[in-house]
Amino acid sequence: MRLLALLLLIAQEGLPGVPPRMPVDEEPSAAACTFPLVLRGDPCAYEASSAPADPSDNAGAVLDAGREACAAAAHGDIGLRRECEHALADLGASDHCALRSRLADGRGRLTHEAQGCAELLRQEISRTSRAATLSPGCCRCLAESRCSVGATQCKRELADLMPSAALRSCLSKSCSDLCSFAAPARSAPEETSPAPLEDPRNPKKI
Repeated sequence: MRLLALLLLIAQEGLPGVPPRMPVDEEPSAAACTFPLVLRGDPCAYEASSAPADPSDNAGAVLDAGREACAAAAHGDIGLRRECEHALADLGASDHCALRSRLADGRGRLTHEAQGCAELLRQEISRTSRAATLSPGCCRCLAESRCSVGATQCKRELADLMPSAALRSCLSKSCSDLCSFAAPARSAPEETSPAPLEDPRNPKKI
């Protein structure tokens, strides 16, 4: 009887309407990786979905993302800023970044495929920052001492604490106070063994 009443009700009023689809939140979550977050070294999640992309578009995205960061990391040093931007252009054209899948979605969220590229970008910005803050006084002093290594190259080599042979030669001759963090260690003079004492019972014959 109840089933018959239900059927009559449906016949009169029709089936209930389908509820509207819930809106999808397209805003990046607080944990979503973006280029600025990665460049600051903040923890985040690569949550954007992958999609096909033109490799040249990805290369441009890398340069756009890093240009402002290069300027901030260089602290007003024009030479370091230009070197940073050149390095980013090379990185953007490399196999790590010039992918056929997009690095970021329209909201700026990075995809999982962007992880390697973003990390290399962060390392380059960090290197520029070290070069600008660690060694300006040292490299300025070496330049005034007529070191053959240019100031910008000097800063970048010292940022990695891997001075070239030419720079090591300059460091060994000049600016020891300002460059003490990178100057090659001086080898200690070899100690000479004292002459053995002469045995009075067996004097040496002259």
